[in-house]
Amino acid sequence: MPFDAAYLGRSLDNRLPDVYEALAREINAMQAKHAAAGMLQSGATLIAFEEIAASRFKSTVGDASKFTFEFTAGHEPGALVYLTNFANRVQQMILAEITEKADRLNLGAVTATQIENVRAKLERFKEQALADFSHGMQGSERLRKDPVVSVINNQTNSPGAIQQVGIGDNFSQTAFTQNHSELAAAIDRALISQEFIQLSPEQRDAFSDIAAVVKEEAIKAEPDAGRLKRWGRRLVDLGKDLGMKVATAEIVHLLGRMFAP
Repeated sequence: MPFDAAYLGRSLDNRLPDVYEALAREINAMQAKHAAAGMLQSGATLIAFEEIAASRFKSTVGDASKFTFEFTAGHEPGALVYLTNFANRVQQMILAEITEKADRLNLGAVTATQIENVRAKLERFKEQALADFSHGMQGSERLRKDPVVSVINNQTNSPGAIQQVGIGDNFSQTAFTQNHSELAAAIDRALISQEFIQLSPEQRDAFSDIAAVVKEEAIKAEPDAGRLKRWGRRLVDLGKDLGMKVATAEIVHLLGRMFAP
């Protein structure tokens, strides 16, 4: 099935800054914890680097695999090229960041050995993830079309659909802290509103499924900003296209405070 290659490549590339920010937050939090315990310059920190690298790489490439499959409606070789390029860049970015931070510990030869372990592990994960995608798999499960995404596509491909919402790209942790509780409350209000009740069962399921993802991030002290932005935009776009004007106006207003232009 033909797909817009430029959009796919651009969409995957746009994930990289969020991946880097999330990686940096995890590393900084771990280092602060180890420093407070007096164990920063130790093998335990190197092992923690490896665990962070592996976890971030697997989740990032896994999410990208699902997106690529959904967008292209399959796992053809042309789509695999873009996913491979993205996975390579994520691998390089994570390895570079981990290496730079590990070298600062001044632990000598043990650092080089541990970094080589990280390199080998990421390469193994990458090869497996790409092989899985090429066969329509992700881990032990077969890739399937997400009914939530199907509803979104049906709505946003309709005449007059709203493609963009007023959410910028610059995340503010301070603004998030000030507004995240109200965002969670706004989502709860949307799910019991008259606008929501009047939707079809399929539309209610689609909206509530996305709302659950957004609320999951909203109730955290430090959210995954990229995930909050992506799913927040999906929620508002879908809500507007479903006619939930009051509910989505409140949600986009709060998200707009967290993500400035």
